[in-house]
Amino acid sequence: MRRTATNAAAFAFIVLAIVGTVSDVPPFVCGMRALGGAAVTYVLVTVAGRVAISILASVIRGGPPRGAQVKDQTRGHAG
Repeated sequence: MRRTATNAAAFAFIVLAIVGTVSDVPPFVCGMRALGGAAVTYVLVTVAGRVAISILASVIRGGPPRGAQVKDQTRGHAG
């Protein structure tokens, strides 16, 4: 998962740097925006990958995803 996130972040950095350069943004601002965008991309891909793996594992296991278990709502009700 880390390799995919790193590749996506590197691609995002290059794309954002090219967009900033074409848009006549100063080089320092362009670099900082590209670096920030790459960091956000890395985090998003990592989180999305973990969620996807969790969903696949729960489907294979046959139960609800971890943390998605619903509490029993019938306790304490007369009837």
